Amino acid sequence: MSLAETAVHPTAVIYPGAELGQGVEVGPYCIVESGAEIADGCRLLPHAQVLGRVIMGENCVVGSSSVIGGEPQDTSYGGERTKVILGKDCRLYDHVTVHRATGEGETRLGEGVLMMAGSHIGHNASVEQGVVLVNSAAVGGHATVGEKALLSQGSAIHQFGVVGRLSLLGGACMATKDVPPFSVVTGSYPVRWRGVNTIGLKRAGISSEDRTAIRRVLHAIFHKGESTPKVARDYLDDPCTLVAELATFILNTPRGICAGPRS
Repeated sequence: MSLAETAVHPTAVIYPGAELGQGVEVGPYCIVESGAEIADGCRLLPHAQVLGRVIMGENCVVGSSSVIGGEPQDTSYGGERTKVILGKDCRLYDHVTVHRATGEGETRLGEGVLMMAGSHIGHNASVEQGVVLVNSAAVGGHATVGEKALLSQGSAIHQFGVVGRLSLLGGACMATKDVPPFSVVTGSYPVRWRGVNTIGLKRAGISSEDRTAIRRVLHAIFHKGESTPKVARDYLDDPCTLVAELATFILNTPRGICAGPRS
């Protein structure tokens, strides 16, 4: 089935140099600045703003009063012509903000990222495919969020922080340390590991055997009482590739991982 014709509401402002693909819908009072590239089938709902070099994949939806590509909240920003890249099928609800990068980098969202109302992604952040930000969740500048992680309502990731894939941050959690893959964490100062994200692993199609292996290594890391890097090194050559991935994450974290549960 062919795409419909591009439709731009008469109150919208499209700057010269903006590129709109086939079947794009631009709603009332939207703004699309020069340098934006909006791919086929995207929809901008009323009052959405796409500012500067935003490269948007196919079939994305930008909700009412959202601002994509605004200047980074970084005092070192000097007006560099940086950009935001969105993979296809992203859904950004109302009042969402995604800031373009500072320096020479970029802010990147993978395919199928879902940002609920009022959520935020800061400059130079990398948010991989299938990540969900629930209402008012926030990702700090230069942070990295792994594939299919879920940030519950009001949770936040510290700048330069890393959250592993298929992890879940509880409501109002402040992740000031890195979060290992496949984990559930809660709380603030310190953020604490609470267990394995069993439901997320099942939904991702991870086998029962691999879930058991992941549970074994995470419990060893947080309950064994030994040095975390030492425990992780013991699992680097584990035959389960997901366990090896987890061990590699822990050994490579620049900020250190979150605290374990209370004794």
